[in-house]
Amino acid sequence: MLVTAKSKLWAALGSSKARHGGRKKKLLVRIQVAVAKCTGHGDVPIEDRYVDEILFLVSNAPVSAAFLSRRISARLAATRDPVVALKTLLLLHRLLRGGDRRFERDIGTLWSSGELEMDLSWCSHSFLVSYSSFLGDRMGWIINHAGMLEPIGAPQSHEEDEAESILHMISRCQVFLDRAMDCLPHEETPWPSQVMQSALDIILRESFRVYRSFCDGLAILGKSSGVLGILKEACIQTPRLHEFYENCKRRNLGKILDFPSVRIITIDQVSSMRQHQNEVQENNVEESEASRSRFLWKLETKISQVWVAFDEEDSTTCVSSAGESRG
Repeated sequence: MLVTAKSKLWAALGSSKARHGGRKKKLLVRIQVAVAKCTGHGDVPIEDRYVDEILFLVSNAPVSAAFLSRRISARLAATRDPVVALKTLLLLHRLLRGGDRRFERDIGTLWSSGELEMDLSWCSHSFLVSYSSFLGDRMGWIINHAGMLEPIGAPQSHEEDEAESILHMISRCQVFLDRAMDCLPHEETPWPSQVMQSALDIILRESFRVYRSFCDGLAILGKSSGVLGILKEACIQTPRLHEFYENCKRRNLGKILDFPSVRIITIDQVSSMRQHQNEVQENNVEESEASRSRFLWKLETKISQVWVAFDEEDSTTCVSSAGESRG
C-alpha cells in the first residue's frame, strides 16, 4: 500500500515537471517566433504587438531574458542583410525602452558578461556600425521613475559627494551625445528607410532627454571646481550637437519631434570660468595667509631692545615695596 502511494506521488511529480517543462518550452518558442517576426526582411517598422508580446513573455519568466539575448545575438551573427540587422538592433533598443527595471538590469548584465553580442564585423554600413556602438553605451543607462535616462553605476549622491556624482553624470551625457551624433547617416547613403527613420526617432528622443540632463547638471554645478574640463569638451561638442540637430531637420529626420535649442558654449566662457577660479583660488590663498599672520602675531613674544634706567629714588622705592610685599 505504501509503495503504491509513493509511486503515485512520484508519478504526479513527474507529470507536474513535464507540464512545467512543456510550458517553458512553449514560452521560449513563442519568444523565438516573436523575434523572427520583428526582424523580417521587409523594410517595414516593427509592430508594437510583437515587442509587447516579448516583454510580456519575459516578465512572466525572468530567466528567459538569457534565451532572448541568445536569439538576438544569433540573429545578428547569422544575417548578412542590413535591413534584418537594423531591425534586430532596433528591437533590442525598443525592448530596453519598454522593459521594467529588472529587465533592464538583466539585459545589461548579459551584455557585460558577453552573452549578449552585437557582432557586425561583416557589415560595412556606417549607420549600422554607429548604431551598434550607440546601443553598447546605451546598455549603461536606465529609465528612472521620472522617465529620464540616468547612467548606471553613478556615485551615490550623498551630500558630501553630490558634485562628484553630477560630474560623473555630465561626463556620461557627453559620451552618450557623441554616440548619438555618430549615427547621422551620410548624405550618400541610399537610405533612410522606414526602419532607419524609426531608429533615428528613438535616438533623437533619447538624446533630447540626455541633453536636458546635461544642462541641468551644469546649472547645479555653476562655477564650482571640476566643471572646467567638462566645459572645454562642451566647446567642441555643443556646436556639433547644434549642427547635428539642424542637419536632421534639414533632411526631414525626426520630423515629428520637438528639437531643443542647443546652448553653444564658447572658449570665451571657458576663459572666464578659468579666470574666476584662479581669482577664487588667489583670494583663498590670501585669506589663508592673512589668517595665519594674525594667528602668529597673537602668539609672538617681543623682546625689547631698549634699556630703561632707574633713578636711585625709584630703585629704593622698588626695593622697599618688595620688602613690604614679602613681609
